[in-house]
Amino acid sequence: MKNSIHAVLLVGGTGTRIQSVHSDRPKGLVPVAGKPFLQWQVEWLTSQGICDIHLAAGHLGEQLAKWGMEYSAANPGICITATVEPMRLGTGGGLKFIEDEIRSDPFLVLNGDSLAPNLKFQSLEVFHKKVPTIGSFSQKTSNHWKFSIAVTKIEESGRYGTVEFNDDGLVTAFREKAQREAGWINAGVYMIDRGVLALMEPGRNISLETDLFPQLCKEARLAAFPCPAPLLDMGTPDGLHAMECYLGRA
Repeated sequence: MKNSIHAVLLVGGTGTRIQSVHSDRPKGLVPVAGKPFLQWQVEWLTSQGICDIHLAAGHLGEQLAKWGMEYSAANPGICITATVEPMRLGTGGGLKFIEDEIRSDPFLVLNGDSLAPNLKFQSLEVFHKKVPTIGSFSQKTSNHWKFSIAVTKIEESGRYGTVEFNDDGLVTAFREKAQREAGWINAGVYMIDRGVLALMEPGRNISLETDLFPQLCKEARLAAFPCPAPLLDMGTPDGLHAMECYLGRA
């Protein structure tokens, strides 16, 4: 059954850590276990009924736009649109740039280099819509727009920043990368109310993680949704290899 939620894939990154292996293509078109990584993400979405997808592209974005157009043509019922940002705008600036392209409220956002294959998008959406009634959130603001992030727990979380949240699901702190045995980390999947976009100035390079999250956390507008492991990240050659091993068995 189709889900009316609109999904945005943030595929604007340059992929500097894997360019030595695949310098001729954007990160989303790097082959993983027999098909472009972007195709794995699109199939993950469409398998759960999300068929309206926008590519927020940057580096070598014309290749991504062409791939999306060809994939849509070959798969009736799936709509993939794309825009190419004129300069590097970061994860937040890239979202602001495509504000007029977003076709649902709330909308779903996925980082373009990771996959959390056991995450159920409908469960994230249900959680997100309940956030205003959780704990003291509704008492802190009469404007209920908010931002939910999927988090997953991993062992040896040292190379990742970790997310801390209370029993109500509200994020209370972000911890910088440090050597610790385990922790909750950002899975790179977000459910966002359109009202959040008003916080960002157009044309600026803005990071969701470092510029926007601290502000939302302070205002009790940021919630964490735990999802099952694993988190697959193809941003490094080692991560790409681990992803291929996992998806090759899927």
